[in-house]
Amino acid sequence: MTLHGGWFLLALEEELTEEVTPLRLGDRRLIAVRDGDRVRVFDGVCPHRGAHLGYGGKLRGDCVICPFHGKRISLGDATRRLSVPELRTARAGAALFARLSDAPRDDRGFEQAIKQIAADLVIVGAVIQPVPVPAEYVVENAFDAEHFRTVHLVPVVRGMHATMGEHDELLIEGEFRTKAPPWEEERRLDFASRFMARAFSPHLVVTELGDERQPYTIITGAVPDGRGCVGRVAIGVRPGQTGSLPALIHGARYAFEQDKVVWDHLDVDAPQRFDAADTPVVAFRHFCAGFADGPEADS
Repeated sequence: MTLHGGWFLLALEEELTEEVTPLRLGDRRLIAVRDGDRVRVFDGVCPHRGAHLGYGGKLRGDCVICPFHGKRISLGDATRRLSVPELRTARAGAALFARLSDAPRDDRGFEQAIKQIAADLVIVGAVIQPVPVPAEYVVENAFDAEHFRTVHLVPVVRGMHATMGEHDELLIEGEFRTKAPPWEEERRLDFASRFMARAFSPHLVVTELGDERQPYTIITGAVPDGRGCVGRVAIGVRPGQTGSLPALIHGARYAFEQDKVVWDHLDVDAPQRFDAADTPVVAFRHFCAGFADGPEADS
């Protein structure tokens, strides 16, 4: 399986339960290693005989003890004979991001953006859900303006024009008109929610939604798993808005389940007959085609 060199939402905090946690990115076998408050990510295949270091491997200083032959496998020190390379990572609250390549062109401004998000917002996990479609379909939903009316029953969707951002990320902006959410003091029937999504890779999109004075952030990612993908969603709010998190998490889970009904029965090989309303989707697919492949995947 070929993987691009851009960013992935690799895991949420609740999945990182051990000192050494096995992870998967397509066919790439990885491990997450806790180093104090920091989480680092490495290739998970033992360079001695191919065992997965995440299943029974024990952390000993700067090494993992392989569960197959007890070899000390160095973490990220290429000068040692038995070593596994480290992936570039970023953290924002409960969300762990990683990429397979350091090629600057495939960062698309994400590392700078996620540092600011991590500094400003409380980020919590909301969704971890396997779905039987290619991972880019999950992110593509942010650019499918028509589906918001049909699947999520948003009464009025305005704007939704896709453009390229300052760092060659893909943007889409618009406005939703809905009932006021439960945490809003004014229970207006006609509530304007600004929608602004930024795709930083084919498998990662960051969306701001809500009143312009107090928007919340939805981070949506999907990781290929060989059968389709695992979709993940994290929610970010300002420190003074944490009371809205239960309703936002519930809403994110409900919306994901609405989409999953379609994904579970979608024929991805069916002919695609795009029309003018699909212009942002076409822009997203063109954006995806512009990503370089990451390093060769491990099988």
